Amino acid sequence: MKTGAAVTGMVLDRIVQRTVEDLDVRKRRVPLAELERRAVARPEPVSLVGALAGPGVAVIAEVKRASPSRG
Repeated sequence: MKTGAAVTGMVLDRIVQRTVEDLDVRKRRVPLAELERRAVARPEPVSLVGALAGPGVAVIAEVKRASPSRG
């Protein structure tokens, strides 16, 4: 029987492996030069303090692609 640490290690190993594979696919899909171009072209970030201190309603929100509890 496997201990909790061994099982957790196996799960983490699978997560790391999938992440490495996903990163390889993403690197082939969008070259580094394109990512650099996008980074330079992006707009300046909005000041959180400025946005919250301004007039009107201020909202802090987080958008998630999927529920963590759904796996």
